[in-house]
Amino acid sequence: MGDSGAADAAASRAESGSTASSRAEVERARWNPRLGDDTAPLVGEWKYPLDKPHGPVMCTSRRVRTGGHPGVDKQIMREGSAAERTPKDGDTCFVHYDMWQLNASGEEVWSTRRESEPHQIVVGKAIPASDGKRRHHPALYECVRAMVPGERALFRVPPELCYGEAGNFSFPAVPPSCWMLVDVELIGAKRGETMERADMLYEERIERVKSHRTKGNELFRGGDVASAAREYEMSLSFLTDDMMMQLFGAYLDEAEGEKLPAHLNLCACYLKMERHHDAVDQAGRALGVDPTNAKAFYRRGKARRALGQDEAARADLLKALGFSEGASDPAIERELASLDGEERRSNHARRGVWRGLFDPNDDTGVDADGAKKRLDDVDEAGKKPKKGDEAGGRGKRFFGRLLERLGFVSDVLTSDRGTHT
Repeated sequence: MGDSGAADAAASRAESGSTASSRAEVERARWNPRLGDDTAPLVGEWKYPLDKPHGPVMCTSRRVRTGGHPGVDKQIMREGSAAERTPKDGDTCFVHYDMWQLNASGEEVWSTRRESEPHQIVVGKAIPASDGKRRHHPALYECVRAMVPGERALFRVPPELCYGEAGNFSFPAVPPSCWMLVDVELIGAKRGETMERADMLYEERIERVKSHRTKGNELFRGGDVASAAREYEMSLSFLTDDMMMQLFGAYLDEAEGEKLPAHLNLCACYLKMERHHDAVDQAGRALGVDPTNAKAFYRRGKARRALGQDEAARADLLKALGFSEGASDPAIERELASLDGEERRSNHARRGVWRGLFDPNDDTGVDADGAKKRLDDVDEAGKKPKKGDEAGGRGKRFFGRLLERLGFVSDVLTSDRGTHT
């Protein structure tokens, strides 16, 4: 019995070794969903569709079952707060999500991130079959039941939790029996709170806006930037475009007076969290409220500089300086000076690399230490080139310089000389 078990184990190990690569490829395909990209993604990386600006997102866990509906699985993209519990039925949740058809077309079904308006859902609330716009809410319920606040995860959801066997004719248009790929961020959850924002009066909404923004300010000052960002997101979730379009006069002024600092504060959080694409987006939304806001230009300039968009960053910083209240602003001027210094150093380095390539009178190059040196004009025998070879010599010197810059000069020139007599 023992010998048989050992033999079986040895055979299993041999089989394991011979099929390791094939199993790895199967696991790789199972672990990394692909959408809008035919190339195999890196381990742990999920690539957004081509029209999305934020590029690939790293998943930090393998795809696992959620423990709820048997067809739903998830990958964690960002860990949430382990101290908080998962939402239950009856809780009000604030979420950002993008939803796509999990098929060859990969068409978008819904996106809250495009409008920068977190969605509010009451977990477990029944959705009428006739409500085509919200028939995917049961899918969101299933997702958030497997999350904690602050978490972002990627889910695959079966048709029965979305648009079913029949699909949906339009707004959104979904084919029959279509699976969904859902990128969900659970911003926050209110325990047992069932009033939706659509049912709130203007005064109730503004009260919530102020409450979340004040709490966000306290968290930011205390150093909990991630939690502060979630509070600012929830603050903005009550200032939806459909409400803003109905306001006028003093009501509109008050609402915009709350919306502007929430976007600016959220931008500041994203800068500290190094989410620079999101910082650019929030600064742009702040400028949509106040096109002359110096803080918005300054923060967008900093984010763009971090992304390597130097010209756009300089334009933003100059606008920030122009719109600043005082004659000068030390923070903006420091940022501009630092940006100019980086550009000067970069230009100097480029000139050093290419110096002398196109000037026949400049035979200096740069050696491995970065120091200047003179290229030799004599051949291996120590002879000067003949007068008739002068023009050709210049050409050879040019290509010699070029090859030296590229690191091939010694091997290539030696080989070339060895083939001629």
